[in-house]
Amino acid sequence: MRASEFDYATSDAIGLSEAIRAGVLSPDEAVGEAFAAIDRANPRLNAVILRMEDEAREQLSRLPQDAPLRGVPTLLKDDCPSYAGAPMSFGCRAAGGNVSDSDHEIVTRYRAAGLVVVGKTNLPEFSCNVATESSLHGPALNPWNTQRSIGGSSGGAAAAVAAGMVPTAYANDGAGSIRIPASCAGLFGFRPSRGRVPCGPVSSENWGGLVSHHALTRSVRDSALLLDLTDAPEPGALYAAPAKDVSYLAAAGSGPRRLRIGLVTQSGLQMQPEPEIANALDEAAERVRGLGHTIVPIAFAHDAGALKEALTTLIATYTAIEVDDVAAAFGKPADEDNFEPANLGLAAFGRELAATEVLRARNTANATARAFGRLFAGVDVIMSPVMPTLPLPLGALDVRSADWRGFVDRLMDVTAFTHPANAAGIPAMSVPMAQSADGLPIGIQFMGPLGGEGLLFALAGEIERSWPWAGRRPPIHA
Repeated sequence: MRASEFDYATSDAIGLSEAIRAGVLSPDEAVGEAFAAIDRANPRLNAVILRMEDEAREQLSRLPQDAPLRGVPTLLKDDCPSYAGAPMSFGCRAAGGNVSDSDHEIVTRYRAAGLVVVGKTNLPEFSCNVATESSLHGPALNPWNTQRSIGGSSGGAAAAVAAGMVPTAYANDGAGSIRIPASCAGLFGFRPSRGRVPCGPVSSENWGGLVSHHALTRSVRDSALLLDLTDAPEPGALYAAPAKDVSYLAAAGSGPRRLRIGLVTQSGLQMQPEPEIANALDEAAERVRGLGHTIVPIAFAHDAGALKEALTTLIATYTAIEVDDVAAAFGKPADEDNFEPANLGLAAFGRELAATEVLRARNTANATARAFGRLFAGVDVIMSPVMPTLPLPLGALDVRSADWRGFVDRLMDVTAFTHPANAAGIPAMSVPMAQSADGLPIGIQFMGPLGGEGLLFALAGEIERSWPWAGRRPPIHA
């Protein structure tokens, strides 16, 4: 490979690491490319809210020589994955001046893999939205159409990867916050099984076990390798996912056995898939059938209305904790000058809940897991839309509204196809398989049984080889 043949902005992480090993560019030059790409694209997208140049230089001085992703730049979302000595805002005005005092376990594993953290990405307050439009940082914009949402809560990460600032970025997913931005940005987004990737040492669980940690990537193989590098039991962890029997990278390159895939077209909540979404799902099902798999119509088996109320209870409980903890830590009143109005309403509701109501909500989530267990007795994989809509207009999910119940109802409708996987703790992915008539990306969701990451990666790799998407670039790119 010659330097003239290498394009940083379209390379995936593995391709960039191969170029570094081949001497096409050094780790310092790769990180320099990342900062230059951020300078070119970020002023138009507001995806990166903190540059970490000093920290990057320190990491470069101590890179492990044999690390598989040595010198590859990445970004962290500005909430869970704390980086010692770096600011962390949680997307919240009340947390101004906060500096993390320790590394999250996933940051430790990123360093061991050779990744270089170059900055932090935009997010909604406490990641409590599937749009990225906070009062603190302003909206992260979609490089495919800046009038449409990039999704959330990992929206800054999605915009940065789609625009070519970095090949991969950390993301997390509590109701669809990896899969929805992936769909909006034309990326591959994978949510691992509960307990697969560490959430400590500060947290024992996030949102009552709804949240999984991973990344947004341009390629299936990057996501698979990153999960290989971060998948290991964490001392003291509350959950542990089933052990894998083969590396995810190997699975992504192998192709699956012929699968029986259950096709779900309705979520069980009120919002129906838009015609372009329904058509994209039909076309994707035909493409998967053409690969030799069997497609069978099925329906979700859980009580969608009960799950909606249960998740509202759980999210409200944790929002109350977050608001109260931040207000106390920084001496700020819990008011609209410091917190988003919708989150204040959620927090007020959460404080009023009895412990018995919270435990009943967790039991409903467990019942959802059992319902999916019954579905997977008849099918290998479940296929559905990621979202019932195309990327929403900016402002459609407004955390500045005092009508917190209306906000949550809308949030639950938009995430109706994604949040069941969070309740069940199962792996799920958004695969970019379609575009709308005006060029917006459309992701298709595939869910697997608990511990079924290898099966999903094998399917995703097969789809990617038959329908490559990595070369597509949005109108705004580095």
